[in-house]
Amino acid sequence: MPAPPSSYPVTSIELSTKRLRILPYTPEMALDFWQLLHQNRERLLPDFPDRTSAVVTVRDAQARIKVFISQHRAGDLYSFGIWRKEAGDYIGDITLRRLARGKPFSEVGYYLSAEAEGQGYVTEALKAMVHYAFDVLRMECVNLRCAQGNERSQRVAERCGFRLLKTYTPTQAESEEAQPRPIHVYQLKKEDAS
Repeated sequence: MPAPPSSYPVTSIELSTKRLRILPYTPEMALDFWQLLHQNRERLLPDFPDRTSAVVTVRDAQARIKVFISQHRAGDLYSFGIWRKEAGDYIGDITLRRLARGKPFSEVGYYLSAEAEGQGYVTEALKAMVHYAFDVLRMECVNLRCAQGNERSQRVAERCGFRLLKTYTPTQAESEEAQPRPIHVYQLKKEDAS
């Protein structure tokens, strides 16, 4: 059973919404992080091949969280766990990656457990992360990529004010068995954020 988020201390960069606590990862979160990936591995593999292949064991989760902490300190990658306030359970991940060191441009990515999808949690978490990107990190724009067939993510992007920038097809597929899938790139500029 996941530990309630109240067992994790409030940090200076905790993001909070009406229903969610969005917390930077700490070593104590490794089991929850691993369990969600383990239980949703097949479903997440096409869109998150690096994350799912890198975190196979709890020890892998611990190592990955150490990397997250180091990347956060360096200002390259900001990875947060998403926790429901009421139930106290870990339901997903949202990450903001700086596109170039020292530049005010970033990309956001996220995933939820299967049981948490379709309830507005990603929209809520994304709005909080966009606020963090613009108001705290002083980003000028945030990009969001999703597969052309991922209509849920497209609707989330649009609800949060992102605009479709372009569609491209990668030259290589994420795995040897798969064909490259067309990818939509959405963008939200600071001056367009509400």
